[in-house]
Amino acid sequence: MERIGRGAKKHMQIAADLHTHTIASTHAYSTLYEMVCGAKNKGFTAIAITDHGPDMHDGPHEWHFSNLDIVPRVIEGVTVIRGIEFNIRPGGALDNISEKSLRPIEFALASFHECCFAPSTRSAHTEALEAVLHDPRVNALGHPGNALFDFDKEYIISRCNDCGKLVEINGNSFAIRKGSRENCTEIALLCKRYEVPIVVNSDSHIAYRVGHVDQALRMLEEIGFPEELVVNSSRTRLEAYFRGRGLHIFEE
Repeated sequence: MERIGRGAKKHMQIAADLHTHTIASTHAYSTLYEMVCGAKNKGFTAIAITDHGPDMHDGPHEWHFSNLDIVPRVIEGVTVIRGIEFNIRPGGALDNISEKSLRPIEFALASFHECCFAPSTRSAHTEALEAVLHDPRVNALGHPGNALFDFDKEYIISRCNDCGKLVEINGNSFAIRKGSRENCTEIALLCKRYEVPIVVNSDSHIAYRVGHVDQALRMLEEIGFPEELVVNSSRTRLEAYFRGRGLHIFEE
């Protein structure tokens, strides 16, 4: 085993992946159990299963979400967090889904997807995100670095703390969304300036990609982003985040 010498730099890591998809969204390729095993193989303490909301063309029926409370809290030693990725609609509306179906949800991202919101103007995107900031169902802004959906980054990021919203740095964006690295870096710098907590997630659609966020973490290290602002950088920070919202997920 290679020894880490004294004074060696400790690299930033994540302890949980809070944005993943299963075959409930048919453009993904792994079951819930396979995704959990992917998290176990990475040594993660938790995984959030956040399938797309029903307004996505191949998103699951809302009953998928209403039935999430049958999923065991811990599988293969990994804590399972019940989630959703909402689709942002023009004006900032989210998926057409009943509040009853959302009762099991513990972590929700809200994201732009072209099939639900055709890329428009900077002001239209900013207006939609401002509405999302005031939606109490949403925990985090999902893959905001997507270059197709430019918005007033400083205006939105500077308001996240007042609205209790996290900002996601999405590892998948670095690979598939052109221009995302530059946008994610700008967003991360704004989060650093305004001390806005972030989550670093894979947005994995297949088990072997769970936790693949290396490029995102390298970028955060390059800009000197404070690890204490990365909510999923440790189990302790993650527990504290959920406890602050009245959820004792890791104590069940």
